[in-house]
Amino acid sequence: MERIVIFLDNSNIFKGFQKYDTQANYETLKNIIKGERKLEAIYLYEGVVYPISSAKANWYKELSNRSDYIIKATFDKIVSKGAIEKKVDISMAIDIISLGYEDAYDTAVLISGDGDFVPVVKKVFEMGKKMEVWAFKYSLANALIEETGLDNIYYLDDILDEIKL
Repeated sequence: MERIVIFLDNSNIFKGFQKYDTQANYETLKNIIKGERKLEAIYLYEGVVYPISSAKANWYKELSNRSDYIIKATFDKIVSKGAIEKKVDISMAIDIISLGYEDAYDTAVLISGDGDFVPVVKKVFEMGKKMEVWAFKYSLANALIEETGLDNIYYLDDILDEIKL
């Protein structure tokens, strides 16, 4: 049975849910992506501004109580002119590549449309692993489509009605 690990860039897809003025059921999203495959883990990455809200803390706790969710929240650092440095992408990249070398998955599933992940996709393919990208059409980098291949691209827009809360 194909083993997958899901790497979810929550900051990236949350903007998409805001754009469509909706909230998502992450459990339903996870199950749609998993399908008939074996889910080894789902990593949720997010830059969080301190202090964390009680609603966000409760949401993390609820997700963490499920055995397959691993929350990787980093506290944001505000740099010049109000810009926020999150370090989320680098953390995701390290985990995707490290877990690939550890043979933790057959397929890495990236939930993000960020073009910064192109080198990660290249490395996953070099390791002989598979890679899927799930993202909103409007935010999916063309370079990520080209590197991953259309057969491995899935649009959150197409399942929005199924995953709405």
